[in-house]
Amino acid sequence: MGYSMDTVKKPRISLLTLLRFLLTAAAGLFLFWSCLPLFSGIVNAGVIVSVPGFSLLFLAGLFWGRARPLLGRLWKSRMGRGIMMVVICLLFLLLALFIAASAVMLHAAAREPEKNATVIVLGAAINGDRPSRMLADRLNTTANYLEENPDSVCIVSGGQGSDEAYPEAQVMYNYLVEMGVDPSRIYQEDRSTNTEENIRFSREIIEAEGLNSHVVVATQEFHQYRAQTLAKKEGLTRVGPATCRTPLHLLECYWVREFAAVCRLWLLGR
Repeated sequence: MGYSMDTVKKPRISLLTLLRFLLTAAAGLFLFWSCLPLFSGIVNAGVIVSVPGFSLLFLAGLFWGRARPLLGRLWKSRMGRGIMMVVICLLFLLLALFIAASAVMLHAAAREPEKNATVIVLGAAINGDRPSRMLADRLNTTANYLEENPDSVCIVSGGQGSDEAYPEAQVMYNYLVEMGVDPSRIYQEDRSTNTEENIRFSREIIEAEGLNSHVVVATQEFHQYRAQTLAKKEGLTRVGPATCRTPLHLLECYWVREFAAVCRLWLLGR
């Protein structure tokens, strides 16, 4: 018995199946991205949130066939339907908040820095007597800015952590001098333990030394919005960015961590 070509039905991939495949693949890629900092020994809030979150999304996509009947039974009950609606609304609210925060973070980082301002270099981790990669990037950006703006000075800001052999400010000072920056253009602030203190204690040095109150902040793009906002709260009304880029394999975890810090800033003002 023969079959004509018209009687053979070709399988078609539905739009929902294609969408599920794309979302699962995206979750898998983001999961891989969020795991990359672990290979550098970095475990921060961004990693702790991202890895389980994207793992859950990836597994839900892989095993959607098994999860769907369970969700269907949950939806049929009044309480289950209410819980699911609350979860969906919270997820959409979180997504909207993340997009809004990311927009203001990007805008703050992309602004043009003012000429001949005082540079506040925010501290970061050190390795022995050398700056970490991210701190070195901030210092390289600072050195370039000072070279292009001969009337500028900088304040290197960072105290000594419990696991650090030297104050961050001292390591930062040494690094800039090695790069050829005139020591008379570098002021050290070695008491701070967080971004808020970086800004506050640096502002005190600006006032005590009579430095230019127009400042630019040397830090990564994800950090610029919060740093500039805190500087303005300290009375430094003319604030701009001296932005350096985060290594791509670390960007996701630091961006997620900073998103949480920005939400805290919006809620608590610090």
